[in-house]
Amino acid sequence: MGKLWLICGDDEFAVKERARAVAVELGSGAAPEENPALEIVAGDSEERRDDAIIGSFLEALRTPPFLCDRKLIWLRHFRNLDALCGKNESVGAAEVTAILSEPLPEEVSVLIDGFNCDQRKGFFKSLKSAGAEIEVLNAVRAGDRKAADNRKYNIRELAREFGCEIAADAVQFLSETLGGDSGTLYHELEKICCYVGDVGRITLADCRAVGSRTPETVSWEFTGAIVERDAARALGLLNVLLKQGEAEIRLLAALSGEFQKQIQTRLALRQLNVRHLNPRTFDSIPDELRERYPDNPLLKMHPYRAFKTCEGAMRFSDAELARNLELIRNASRALVSGGGDRRIILEQLILSLTVKR
Repeated sequence: MGKLWLICGDDEFAVKERARAVAVELGSGAAPEENPALEIVAGDSEERRDDAIIGSFLEALRTPPFLCDRKLIWLRHFRNLDALCGKNESVGAAEVTAILSEPLPEEVSVLIDGFNCDQRKGFFKSLKSAGAEIEVLNAVRAGDRKAADNRKYNIRELAREFGCEIAADAVQFLSETLGGDSGTLYHELEKICCYVGDVGRITLADCRAVGSRTPETVSWEFTGAIVERDAARALGLLNVLLKQGEAEIRLLAALSGEFQKQIQTRLALRQLNVRHLNPRTFDSIPDELRERYPDNPLLKMHPYRAFKTCEGAMRFSDAELARNLELIRNASRALVSGGGDRRIILEQLILSLTVKR
């Protein structure tokens, strides 16, 4: 019998890229534009209503192969898959579901991709019962329990696909500045891999050199400059952020979060009784400590990333970390109350946080 595929989800770039790859696979390696056995029903047409698109899809399902011994029907990028739930029989949705619920003829394969598909509704359940190959591709959400790990995994895998290795601190940088959108991630990594060329290894410096100057990227560099006590660079990045329209309160929240993370890092170091740091410190943590403190955040990181995190946290004493949080709190109060020029408040804060005492 013919093959039946459904690709859906809210990650538009991933859904479209995967659907095209499957179209090539079902077409025996032929590009969709060059496959005479492929019939495409454009599901993303702005000029046609959902019922007209479903009607064209139904007509394609009813029509046997012509000029070729096999036929591939692709309902491409349909914007509203829930319209196929079978409730509106007048536009053929119920008949579409009925046809796809039965085994397809040997000479016919069907590929559907699109969005707004409720997995609890009849159409999705019917295709699942019919044995369809179903892939649900959703963007990584910041609130997901494993969001950060999934983002890092996707970055490493995509870099590998482009023929590059990527350093742990570069993975961390991209995961924190690009978010969960796979389209942005794909294009940024493609650009960076072209930049490194035959070297085949991506470093943090490469990401900073050619990465897009998004507010997230600049914000990440801004907090990094303050942690490194580089006042000149932090003031320059503040200028970029304010020109991009970044909210001052969000900058303070990012700084507060960074120094709270440093406090947590110092507590984690003390728990492991680590007194001296080097790049191999976390490769040689005794198994007894790993078993006793399985939730220690440093043991969950890549060893080199854990070393760099601790290296940053050791730039400030306990007293300085407490003082820095107080300075940020006072600046936040001044911004909220309107107690002075907002830019001057932030510049004074930067100088106070980066001064070496």
